[in-house]
Amino acid sequence: MIQPPRSDVLLSIQDLEVALANDPKRAVVRGVSLEVHQGEVLGIVGESGSGKSMTALSIVKLLPSALRVSAGSISFNGEELTSASAGRLAEIRGRHIGFVFQDPMAALNPVMRIGEQVSEPLPLHQVAYRAEAMRRAVARLQEVGIAAPLESVRRFPHEFSGGMRQRAMIAMALIATPELIIADEPTTALDVTVQAQLLDLFRQLNRDSGVALILISHDLGVVSEFCHRIAVMYAGRIVEIGETKDLISDPQHPYTRALLASMPSTRLARDLPLRAIAGDPATAGALPSGCPFHPRCSYRVEKCRTAEPPLLRVRTTYSACWVAQRTEGFGPSPQTLPARSPQAASSTIRSTADSMLRVENLRRYFSVPARLPWQRRRELHAVDGVSFTLGRGETLGIVGESGCGKSTVARCILRLIEPDEGRILFRGQDVTSLSGNALRAIRRHIQPVFQDPYASLNPRWSVRRIIIEPLLAQGIGAASARRRVDETLDLVGLGVGYSKRLPHELSGGQRQRVAIARALACRPDLLVADEPLSSLDLSIQAQVINLLREMQAALGLSILFVSHDLRAVRYLSTTIAVMYLGKIVEFGDTEAVCSSPGHPYTAALLSAIPPAPGDQPPTDRIELAGELPSPLDPPSGCRFRTRCSIARPNCALQEPPLMNRFVTQVACHYPLNKASIVTLRTARTP
Repeated sequence: MIQPPRSDVLLSIQDLEVALANDPKRAVVRGVSLEVHQGEVLGIVGESGSGKSMTALSIVKLLPSALRVSAGSISFNGEELTSASAGRLAEIRGRHIGFVFQDPMAALNPVMRIGEQVSEPLPLHQVAYRAEAMRRAVARLQEVGIAAPLESVRRFPHEFSGGMRQRAMIAMALIATPELIIADEPTTALDVTVQAQLLDLFRQLNRDSGVALILISHDLGVVSEFCHRIAVMYAGRIVEIGETKDLISDPQHPYTRALLASMPSTRLARDLPLRAIAGDPATAGALPSGCPFHPRCSYRVEKCRTAEPPLLRVRTTYSACWVAQRTEGFGPSPQTLPARSPQAASSTIRSTADSMLRVENLRRYFSVPARLPWQRRRELHAVDGVSFTLGRGETLGIVGESGCGKSTVARCILRLIEPDEGRILFRGQDVTSLSGNALRAIRRHIQPVFQDPYASLNPRWSVRRIIIEPLLAQGIGAASARRRVDETLDLVGLGVGYSKRLPHELSGGQRQRVAIARALACRPDLLVADEPLSSLDLSIQAQVINLLREMQAALGLSILFVSHDLRAVRYLSTTIAVMYLGKIVEFGDTEAVCSSPGHPYTAALLSAIPPAPGDQPPTDRIELAGELPSPLDPPSGCRFRTRCSIARPNCALQEPPLMNRFVTQVACHYPLNKASIVTLRTARTP
């Protein structure tokens, strides 16, 4: 084992191997050994396909049918799980071990209401009446930040946004208060404020109830802030493991160093590319000889090509690297990045003649049917009077909590949803007035990248057919289209070798790269990217961000970038629009908004960002008071006033317009200054 045995070991994994059922030599998990102690938070990081999720699924015997545990031991509270019966495993799941899956839409039953699914573990594992189970389900949904939980328990999964579905999954895992929670990318689809709330909830459970947690994530900022120890996986095995502070400050494996360097950082100048890891991750059945990472490693020596290194103690961590295990090792290596150079804030008012996209007073309401006979139909104001301009070659980042209307704005621009009011001008032409052939023609120049790549890719088509379809529909010849498919696959870091694969044969990150390749193959003028990085690990995020910037520079591409990852938005975007309950509350140059926010909501979002390792953490997190109001019944006046710690009585009387504040625009009666920011950081209730 990595560490000497202790009496408080909750979970012990010894020499675990997971392989294909019909080919035991093709192992996706190779010799993994680790322990989780009572009350400990262990983070597992690594690229897609590194074996993180398969290790976690093997603990509760939920592996896909094509895989099986071929060797090793998994012991929970001294009980061997690899030989446990199906009935005993059913008792352990939920009651003793909770699981939060990566894809909530695939994990939730589409024909069961949310309340029934969240409360389902209670009757199975505890004595609880139906009414009591539902009451506890409402309480858990409220804890994880679901707006109007009494109404939400009656909704179905398709009525929730991606972030809300993920929160419902977390509530289901927590409801029986298990001893161990395995969370597989639990914050992937969440905005930063809800992510901070959930991490606080996990932290409280860990502190007060002694709940242990295995957190699988590609966000090293979250893992480094939250976990006691971190295990780094590559090619199915652990390549480095150690205490968080030691592994982050002095990593002793080149792969760990490369992951840390690929994160967007406030210390990195925006005109420099991110440090993406070269090459493709090693896959099961196609491992290179020697160290699996050596083809991508800049530190490799001859021995790396011939023998795979063991996991040994190096300085303060355990590392599987021949170079690190030499006498001199790597030495301490804090990340040294070029300083971010101050940039002059540009005006937020764009010239109409130079604009690629202009949105004017966009509104989209959804009619919500009455659930009871005596109730009336209500309108959900998803987008309520949004206006902005996106210039040629610029990137506009739209940020905000789940349900604020970000994705609805993107879908209206794509005409996948018809706006109720307003105009959408693309290169001066009103898109809302087009139909038929005229609309099809303009869609060649406006291409989408959706949040869920698996739902947007035809599961029966190969990668080549998925990418080539829009090219053939536009009249491009078959030979030219095939050449462009090959070029685009290379651009997004997949290579031609992936062209014959089906979506289910790809990892989540690889599927997202296929979706981006399909959009870029059309050589569009405007890319509408709805959470394009949400399912990607750090190294691939860096590749995709660099790719988008290169394509933008080469083709003059304009990008509408919808994301909850404010680190990526800050690095990639030239301007930022902050949305809250269907309205833009702040708009302006990226550096101006991030360095000097004028709206309390923007300040709260920025303070909740987990800092990249090495970055200066926020002085204090600004906690949002109260609950997120329902868009079915938004507050009068300023919609943010019910959660604002500096709100005043007249905030309820009149809705503030979006007004110029220096070089940004802010919809607030009392824009922030130094004194009000101090008040926000110290206040806890409005």
